[in-house]
Amino acid sequence: MTHDIKIDKRTDSRDDRFGGDFSLKLHPVDQVGKVIPVRPMDVSKRGLGFLCRESLRIGSLHTLVIGEHRFRVELAYCSSHLGIDGLYRCGLFLRDADGSLHAACEKHGLLMADETPVHGIPVKRHA
Repeated sequence: MTHDIKIDKRTDSRDDRFGGDFSLKLHPVDQVGKVIPVRPMDVSKRGLGFLCRESLRIGSLHTLVIGEHRFRVELAYCSSHLGIDGLYRCGLFLRDADGSLHAACEKHGLLMADETPVHGIPVKRHA
């Protein structure tokens, strides 16, 4: 019997201090005019984990809009989230050498303070 060991190839630490809104927009490069609202879940300098309401194709290219910043990104994974119909957990990575998704989220005010209450309950978050 073989045991598959899953290795996380990410080198940046992830920050999960997002609220519960679908606050970012993803624009598929091959579907002009289409906008996909996404709810960010965690971010690093070069990657973003998020929820969306449609299944996206792994390897597809998109423009991610964070405030006035626009990033060229590629979808790394997408799968059903917790078995909920019409909800998907996805991840993307930055295609360009320059830029920081984390810095853009921070600048745009999307990251909550470390101990911001969620639904009235104080939650200690980590960076």
